Amino acid sequence: MNNIDYQHSISQSFQSKLIQTAMGLFGMKKRTERKMILNVLEKEPAKIPYSLLRNFKIKEADQNRRKVWTISPIDSKPDLIILYFHGGAYMGNILTEHWRLIEKLISKTSAAIVVPDYPLTPEASYKETYDFIEGLCTRLTAEYPDKRIVFMGDSAGGGLALGFTQKLRDENKKQPDQIIIFSPWLDITMCNPMLERLDKEDKLLSIAGLKSAGKKYAANIDLKDYRVSPIYGDLTGLCRISLFTGTKDILNADAQKFKQLMKEQSIYFNYFEYPGLFHDWVVITSLKESIDVINKVDELVKSL
Repeated sequence: MNNIDYQHSISQSFQSKLIQTAMGLFGMKKRTERKMILNVLEKEPAKIPYSLLRNFKIKEADQNRRKVWTISPIDSKPDLIILYFHGGAYMGNILTEHWRLIEKLISKTSAAIVVPDYPLTPEASYKETYDFIEGLCTRLTAEYPDKRIVFMGDSAGGGLALGFTQKLRDENKKQPDQIIIFSPWLDITMCNPMLERLDKEDKLLSIAGLKSAGKKYAANIDLKDYRVSPIYGDLTGLCRISLFTGTKDILNADAQKFKQLMKEQSIYFNYFEYPGLFHDWVVITSLKESIDVINKVDELVKSL
């Protein structure tokens, strides 16, 4: 298999430029930073949109007093299971935009998507989150022994997907067939030298806000522990990884670093970069760039 190193060459959409300008004008960066430092991101999952309730089959289960939803096409039995980890700096819950992305992904891939309401900081740390995901993966493996399983996530959810897969490998447990991550948070130390430049360009996230959230999530372990900063873990022997990133995202610095690490170790890896795009743009599913990502995700999962 050949690595994919994709640089999006189509001119940035007017809508994405408009959103980025609006974030700057309305001070989204300072507001988000304040919410992270004060722990006031939304703790309850957004309500599932009516279009999802109407057009798909939804099964709700309880695990450790939290919800897990399995959403699938009404008239088919999917061969593919996607375990989706939502973003939110490990302290914010599922947004309406996440549900919209999940809806588009199911429509495109015909997969069943499992969406866990995993424990959030500061009430929980990485340990409770990992314990929750471990229990869920054990159940999914038993429930779908012959199905292809993909781990997918955005932002902090991308970091969680990658870190937890390293744990599975270290324990000689079944890995997913593929990891697909959008704007992933790979290093909670926020020590990459490129960050200072990108901090000035990112209109949503800041070094200070992310550092605050990351320390709460890590609790009492080293911030470079792979469970919270998977970029420092052993990257060998993992399943196929595909990463999507935008160049106006502060987390693009570590996406590029991760790409270099994979290249140096000759590890199969797919990298998709979108010039001018901001953090987590993929959850805004009306963007032309988001549609392009969803089409590429469909190609990736069908190539398994």
